[in-house]
Formats: sequence, C-alpha cells, structure tokens
Amino acid sequence: MKQKIRDKRKIAGKTAVLLLVIVLAVQLFSAGGVVFAAGKMEQADSWKQASSAQYSGRTADVKGADSDMFNLRLRKTAAASDPLNLTADSAMVYCENTGQTIYAKNVDEKEYPYSITKLMTALLVVQKCPLDKKVTVSKAAASQGDSTIHLKKGEVVTVEELLYGALLNSGNDAAYALGEAACGTGNMKDFLDLMNQTAENIGCSHTHFSNPNGISSKKNYTTASDFMKIARVALANDTVRKIAGTKRYHMTATNKSKGRTFINHCSLVRRSSSGIVAGKTGNWKGKGCSIAAVYNKNGLELCIVVLNDSELTRTSDVNKLIDYAKKKVKGICAVKAGKNVGKVHVNGGAKTSLKVYTAENGYAYLPKEGSKKLIKGKAEIDQSLKAPVRAGQEVGSYKIYVNGELVNSIPLVVSEGTGTGWFPSKFGISNFATVVITVILIILFICGIGIAVARAKARKRRKRERQRRIERAARRKLLEEKEKDERGWWF
Repeated sequence: MKQKIRDKRKIAGKTAVLLLVIVLAVQLFSAGGVVFAAGKMEQADSWKQASSAQYSGRTADVKGADSDMFNLRLRKTAAASDPLNLTADSAMVYCENTGQTIYAKNVDEKEYPYSITKLMTALLVVQKCPLDKKVTVSKAAASQGDSTIHLKKGEVVTVEELLYGALLNSGNDAAYALGEAACGTGNMKDFLDLMNQTAENIGCSHTHFSNPNGISSKKNYTTASDFMKIARVALANDTVRKIAGTKRYHMTATNKSKGRTFINHCSLVRRSSSGIVAGKTGNWKGKGCSIAAVYNKNGLELCIVVLNDSELTRTSDVNKLIDYAKKKVKGICAVKAGKNVGKVHVNGGAKTSLKVYTAENGYAYLPKEGSKKLIKGKAEIDQSLKAPVRAGQEVGSYKIYVNGELVNSIPLVVSEGTGTGWFPSKFGISNFATVVITVILIILFICGIGIAVARAKARKRRKRERQRRIERAARRKLLEEKEKDERGWWF
C-alpha cells in the first residue's frame, strides 16, 4: 500500500516538473517574439525616418527647381488612380452647362503649355487691335523657328490673317508679330507683361508666359486648372472661337509672298462628328503635346484642357474625356426626334406646305439646383422656302432655352420633298389644289351646260304648250261661234 502511494507521488512529481518546463518554454518563446517584433518595429521606424528625410529633401528640391523624378513618381501614383488611364500627365474637363468640373487629373501640376499659349495671345490681340489693322513683320517675328507661316521681314499682313496663321497653322512667327502689334510699342516685354498680368487677373496663380507663341522654355509654364480659366475666357470670345473653329483659311498674296492656305492643325476640329467646335493644339518632341478645346454637341458644352500628352494618344484621350463627361452629366430631353412642330410654306412648289419635324432629340443640361420648369422650347421655321425641296431638308431650328438663355438648337426638317409647281403655285395654289379646282370647274361647267340645255328644253316645252293652249282656245272659240250660228239659223 505504501509502495503504491510512493509511486503515485513520483508520478505526480515528474508531471509537475514537466508542466514547469513547458511553462518556462512558452514564456521564453513569447519573450523572444516580443524582442523580434520590437526589432522589426525599430527597423521600420528607421526606414520611415529615412524615407521622410528623403521625401523632405525631394520636396525642397521641387520648391527650388525642376524635379523630374519626383514628378514622375507623382504621375505614376495619379495614373494608378486614373479611371480613364489617360496617357496625359494632366487633364481637366469643365461643364459650362452645370458649372462643374467633371474630371481632374494633376490639375495643379506645372506643365509646359506649348502652342496653346497662342490662345492667350489671340485673346489679348482681339481686345487691342481691329482685325483689319495692317502689321509690318519685324525681323524678330520673321526669325521665329519651328512651326511658322513663313513670314518675311517687311511683309505687310492684317491682324486677321495673322490670327488665322497663329491659331490654324500654329505659326510662331504670326503669334510673335501679333504680340508686337498688340503692345503698341513693339517691345515684346510689354506684351509679355500684359499676358502675365491678364493671367493673374483671371486667377492663374501658377502660370507664367515668357513668349507669345509657346516655344519651349522653362519660364513658360501653366497648370491644367490655370489654363482652363484662360481657355474658357479666350474661347468664349466670338472672334477667337470662330477662328479657332475654322477648318481651312486662304490668305491672299502679300507684298512679299504668294497666297497661302492654312489647315487647322487640330484634327478634331476638322472632323465635324467629333463635336469639337474650336480648339488649339500644342506639339513638341516626344511626350510634349497639349490641347485646349471646346466641345458642343446637342446642348452639352465642355471645355477640355490636356497637358503633356503623346501626339499618338492625345486625340483618344480627348475622346475618352468626352465620353466620360457625357455619362457623368445627365441631360433632360426637352423635345424628342420626329415631333411635328408645324408647317412650312413652299413658294412655287407642287405642294405649297409641308409638315416640319425635329431631326433629333434636343437636350438641356441644368445645374443641380435647376428646375425643369426653366426649360422652354420654340420652333423657328423658315417661311421663305422656295421649291424644289428635298426630303430631309433643313427648314429651321428648334431653340431650347433655360431661364431665357439659349442653350441648344436642333435642326427642323421636312419628311417629304416637293418639286416646282405649275403656274398657279406662284399664287400659293398647289398642283393638287389646281387639279381639284380644275375638276370642280369642269363639273360646274358641265352642270351649267346641262342646266342651260334643260332650261332651253323647258322653254321650248312651255312655248309648245302655250301654242297648244292658244290653238285649243282658238278651236273652242271657232266651235262656239259655229254653234251660235247654227242656233241662230234654227230660230
């Protein structure tokens, strides 16, 4: 019995020792883990401090001068979060209808504007100079390189011709000549001061111009947000917008050169289906392309700025931005395609009036606080239309207004055509009406003849009847007289 008790005590002792060993091992392992984790945390803190110091140093470099590597890292980060995967380093889209920024990528990052600089030059020139002002090209203007319209020293051209040369053909010489003409003194520094002061007045805090044409220079820079302000003001000017939206322009011969034809460098302007109604591109070697443009289609108006893009992908980037904006901005259908809005009178037509229909859906775009009640529509039909008219021909426009302001205009068309009418069409009588009137007149004529014949026959009948009555009366009278004679003889 005692032996069993001793055996149990030995077993219990061994068990206790084993448990103690296990507990000590667990504690040692935990302590080692803590030490290991602390070491890792200390190493991470050291890395963070080194990274922070490195970042601070790069930030200081950015503030002092160019930092291409730093900007590259920022661009890669921005590109990773860009839903459109644009190749452009910086881009912005603004909706004129709603007053909202639809898309923004690195909009405060400084970039070279290149030739879109000419929009600022053009804006100031049209404000300062009449279009027919004659300008004598200086040696400095004629010596400008890269893209030019081949101006010569002493050549006399008008401001209007120079504007077309600068905005369509991106002539650096034309832009320089414009700057000299606008400043009055001929001193380019005065014009550059005006450019920079105007940019500041518009609200551009990160923009500086060192030349009027956008030739590459470290002192010629802007941001997407800054140039959006410039582009909106410049392309809102009727003259600048008209010229920047022209596809082709012929400049007549001057005292120094033969006639020249300018074709807009912006392919999106040349392509009517793009919706880009005015724009200016900038090109430089490699990835140094830019564009500032206005999109206006079916009532949606966007201002688009793209900086530091590739020439091969710039157009596709702009199209991506347009598609993105159209999905983001919801329009209200003010009138549906195919709606009959009235009739148009056709002068000299086989048909003198045709039904008029809307050619497409008409939309209005409102700010968030806008009400649908502000939308009004009005059909304006051309009533001076002359035959012949073809089916689908535009005969007016349907104007859409928001709070009294015109926001959209869609074409009105006729669904059927008509040829030149007969002589009565000159008096507003259609061919069909002429036929109907002729038939009616023939019927009336026939009826008239029938009635006349019937009346003649009736007169003859009445005459014969009267004659018969007279004859009968005469016979009766003779008979009566005969009877009287017979009676008198008898008595």
